[in-house]
Amino acid sequence: MRIGIFGGTFNPPHKGHKKLALNIKEKADLDRIIIIPTFTPPHKEGKDLASGEHRIKMCEMMFTEDFFTVSDMEISRRDKSYTYYTLLELKKVCPDDELFLIIGSDMLLSFHTWFRYEDILPMVTLCVATREDKVDYSELLAYSKDVLGLGKNEIIIADTEPYECSSTDVRQQLSLGLDAAYMTGREIYDYARLNLLYESPFSEYKRLLRDRLDDYRFLHSLNVAESAAFLADMYGEDRDKAYFAGLLHDIMKNENKSDMLKLMEKGGIILSRTEKANPKLWHAIAGECCLRTELGIKDEEILSAVRYHTTGKEAMSLFDKIIYVADYISAERNYPDVETMRSLAVGNTLDEACLYSLQYTLKSLSEKKGIIHEDSLAFYNDLIINMKQ
Repeated sequence: MRIGIFGGTFNPPHKGHKKLALNIKEKADLDRIIIIPTFTPPHKEGKDLASGEHRIKMCEMMFTEDFFTVSDMEISRRDKSYTYYTLLELKKVCPDDELFLIIGSDMLLSFHTWFRYEDILPMVTLCVATREDKVDYSELLAYSKDVLGLGKNEIIIADTEPYECSSTDVRQQLSLGLDAAYMTGREIYDYARLNLLYESPFSEYKRLLRDRLDDYRFLHSLNVAESAAFLADMYGEDRDKAYFAGLLHDIMKNENKSDMLKLMEKGGIILSRTEKANPKLWHAIAGECCLRTELGIKDEEILSAVRYHTTGKEAMSLFDKIIYVADYISAERNYPDVETMRSLAVGNTLDEACLYSLQYTLKSLSEKKGIIHEDSLAFYNDLIINMKQ
């Protein structure tokens, strides 16, 4: 059997890794590829390296085809990941198979610096992926001959179309709170965010939310924060403040009713008759109270946006409307009219987006004989009056 060995930090794995592996499999006629995340790479600093367990899990999400095997042999060794020792271990497991070591062209040109590289060469066929247009094929052949002593038939140099992506790019996107799913796929992207693998803005508050919210609500909060930041950029509001308000808007969503009532009572909040009869509204009221009394947030715009993100109110500020709309258009939302809402928010005005959502909500509540909060009616009337002026 012809087995490819593809090692790397995979911090995190991305679509470029997958594309390279698939191209090499075809061009080198491999039967199987073993994906081996490193424990600590000998040539790199590991400052922002996710744990081996997390990287193994993400590799399993990325390399799902039957001919891929994700191995934890280097993670389990709990030491610097020297390829020589990995190959010795593999030779014991599959002594009769041909091994092909998959590396990039940049790694080939420094191969003579690898630990016991002269002992590695007899164990494998080097399978080199040229990932950059500027790499000279003749330069690679000359290096493999003059430095490594390999004949032309003792190395495979496979020209693969470059994929404009790197793990560094993914980590940077995650650290900025930006969408990186197009580079990793949604499953890995959400996994990284759920497990707070890479530092990001307001990480202290994200850890707080991770402890208080279930998976769905936590991801929703992250998505609302990103939508709020996007809208703030578009409408000239403070991006970081909008992100923060969107992040914390549902901080009390998973709390039980008795705990919300105790917090609101402690915070001096007196519920109206409508509010007492509608516990679904309590998380927003208790959320504002939590920010004010427990987290020490004093910014009135943030407090107002959290308090009224569900009902709205008369004379909503632009900042209030940004958080209100962001909650409706966050990435995971899939209700029938969500694309209309997104189009209105981006292509029209926030007022039109707010009105559209209110019309939907008021109609739905009236049809179900649900309780309509007086603030929602005031918000609706205010929008209509201002549009007619």
